[in-house]
Amino acid sequence: MKRLSCSLALLSLAACSGTVPVSGETADGERFTGTFGTRTDGRGGGTAELRSDKGTTCDGRWTLDQDRGGSAIVACDDGRTGTAELSTRESPGTMKGMLGGKLFKGTFEDPVNATASSTGK
Repeated sequence: MKRLSCSLALLSLAACSGTVPVSGETADGERFTGTFGTRTDGRGGGTAELRSDKGTTCDGRWTLDQDRGGSAIVACDDGRTGTAELSTRESPGTMKGMLGGKLFKGTFEDPVNATASSTGK
């Protein structure tokens, strides 16, 4: 019974989320693509998943505050870590930071706008 309850909880969480595309590049040209996991209630925050053109995968978390700025933190399977400042004051949203000691810049779809369009708001 406990296993069934956990499975139902996971399914309900999955129904309340989506993803928005993310892309970026380090100063030396390594390109990353991936997603920010989103919640359908419009709150800014969730999981981050990136994969580089060299095969590196990175996982982490991101958040946005009420002023539409925020941050992302990732850890990669090759040992690199990174942080970036996020802003949705422009479209697409921007991220600027460091990954493995190298400058990193990227863009992402505004999660709130993506959530509103997917729910018909």
